[in-house]
Amino acid sequence: MKTYNVLIYGSGGRENALAFKISQSPLLNKLFLALPNDGFKNLGEEIVFPKEASNSFEDLAKKCVEKGVDLAVIGPEDPLSKGIVDIFNKYNIKCIGANKKWAQLESSKKYAKEFMIKHDIPTAKYFVIANSKKQIANSRVGSRTHQQEIDNVLSKFTTPPVLKADGLAAGKGVHLSSDMADAKKTLEEFLGGKYGEASSSVVVEELLEGEELSVIAIFDGETLLALKTARDYKRLYNGQKGPNTGGMGAYCPVELTDAQEIDLKNYLSKLEAAFKSEHADFVGIVYSGLMLTPDGIKVLEYNMRFGDPETQPLMYHLDSDILEVFVKATEKKLSDVDLTWKSGTTIAVVVASEGYPENPKKGCEIKGLKEACEKYDTQIFYAGVKSEGKKLLSNGGRVLAVCSNGEDIEKVRKKIYKTIEEIDFSDKIYRTDIGISKKQIVNSK
Repeated sequence: MKTYNVLIYGSGGRENALAFKISQSPLLNKLFLALPNDGFKNLGEEIVFPKEASNSFEDLAKKCVEKGVDLAVIGPEDPLSKGIVDIFNKYNIKCIGANKKWAQLESSKKYAKEFMIKHDIPTAKYFVIANSKKQIANSRVGSRTHQQEIDNVLSKFTTPPVLKADGLAAGKGVHLSSDMADAKKTLEEFLGGKYGEASSSVVVEELLEGEELSVIAIFDGETLLALKTARDYKRLYNGQKGPNTGGMGAYCPVELTDAQEIDLKNYLSKLEAAFKSEHADFVGIVYSGLMLTPDGIKVLEYNMRFGDPETQPLMYHLDSDILEVFVKATEKKLSDVDLTWKSGTTIAVVVASEGYPENPKKGCEIKGLKEACEKYDTQIFYAGVKSEGKKLLSNGGRVLAVCSNGEDIEKVRKKIYKTIEEIDFSDKIYRTDIGISKKQIVNSK
């Protein structure tokens, strides 16, 4: 039986979950990690490279060749948008991740919208307004001409729209306007350089109402293989209140009506056909952020990588060997794959640090993790943590996620929240309604 050397690139809870799952595969020879956090770097051998150097991807690719890496799984969006897969492919390293061209479906919301319109994929009504670098530098956003453009775009909406920075803004470039005055003020801030080049162009779109659905699929160039449906919770506080975050928890699978199941199947067929008609030449992940509206499924956004925190419950819920699935993808054999899953429901609750998402506290010691997990049969996936001697400290906004599975969703929730309560982490904040289905009206991360 052939075995594989695998690299996982990324430092978050998503990459921890992927490392956790891949490390269980009998097809794994050796696991390598690029940029792991201190919570899960013990799962493999770390490959150190100059991350900030202009040739960092080339340097990492060369080290992967030296180590005999057969397959690289790229976690975050930023390296995908910068072309890490294109560089790795030059060195004959197979990747699970979109090339630079197709990473634009995430790195440019305008590009994604144009793709959807071209292929008749339902999405929210939208308009695009742009501001050049020169205008930003000269503070032209306040000019009368630009104010007229802003007013003209906003006049096309009867209810406060959603504002989305066209480029990548670390999950923060989305604003749900409370009223038109708020929309205008925030649009001015976006175009004035709030997120730099990422918000020099802004997609202004109608607010969709309904329940959100995350569908993560693997594409091999011919077949789009969907994982179980998932749902994440983007707002900071219970009841979908507070600011948008990268995600405060998720669960899978999501129960759908028969009509919704048919609608989802039709959508995925249409998306697969769209990629094939465009001769899409990548092997990687397609995350569809969907809204279940009264008029059917509509696409909110595309991410070209595994979602975080959806990956945590999905990998815990999956019975199939994910490494075998990835290998099949590189061989264009996803049509042969029949995924198997645990029964019941799997939930992951994110524990963040006080001050998240704007200014999270760092350096707080976290204790009692092992004991709490063993007591309640839960699994921890680490995100914003670092080691200092024998101490584990918080080192980011989303610090960790506690995950568990079971037939009774309320019992699963109880196990997770009991675990969180017993973790000694004084700055912890978390939602207590993860796994309770509520109407969600948040358009994007």
